[in-house]
Amino acid sequence: MIIDINAFLGHYPFRRLPHNSARTMIELMDAHGIDSAVVSSLHSVFYRDAHRGNEDLFLETKDFGSRFVRVATVNPKYVSWRRDLDEAMDRWKMKAVTLFPAHHGYLLSDVECQQAIEEIVRRDIPLVLTQRLEDRRQRHHWDAAEDLEFKSVLELVRQHTKLRLALVNWIGLDGKRMAEAGLQGRCLIDFARLHVLLNKDVDKLISSLGITSIAFGTHMPFDYVGPSLVKLANLESNPAIDYPAVSWRNAARFFGLEGGD
Repeated sequence: MIIDINAFLGHYPFRRLPHNSARTMIELMDAHGIDSAVVSSLHSVFYRDAHRGNEDLFLETKDFGSRFVRVATVNPKYVSWRRDLDEAMDRWKMKAVTLFPAHHGYLLSDVECQQAIEEIVRRDIPLVLTQRLEDRRQRHHWDAAEDLEFKSVLELVRQHTKLRLALVNWIGLDGKRMAEAGLQGRCLIDFARLHVLLNKDVDKLISSLGITSIAFGTHMPFDYVGPSLVKLANLESNPAIDYPAVSWRNAARFFGLEGGD
């Protein structure tokens, strides 16, 4: 079984993405043996009202059962974000929340964002942070969003000691500093951009944060699925790695999915 914790559905304004609908993404997942995908809405990143993207995501995926694990996008700068969060969590049963500060015009340290995170912690739901959607070297000139910085994450988790955090599409993570900040046991990191063999990024993170901190991720439909499957196969060949934990169990437990225990 494989659960992908790094996926998006919807249209992207700066280039055409294949497999960006629920039906075509399932075709891609089936072709590569991926059972479920944790998905956020690209529409929520770029719509003026992010919550309409959450609605799009719900309607797009509601007929596909457990194949999709929905993540709600909240914009703390939007006046009705609390109502949006209530509907996403209580009516549409979304499993996590994601924030896009660089796209929505705020910092993780801003008061509005801190209020949203306090509510996320109160509800005991995971927060998903994506470092970037696309490589800066190939972006459209209108796409001015900066990559999230590792130091801002450390500041965030030190302030919110009960926050559960999923970091997807990241590089530059320091497992020792994350452990010192108290993230051991309350974070999940995908390896879409991490080295499994060369710099052994995944081994280093496991050493500092434990095997429960690592999960499979592809960043589809932006990136090809194949490279992440190769990384997973290399981890499977390592007798010291708990393959089921990385391929699906950590994700199922972190997002509260059936069978996660």
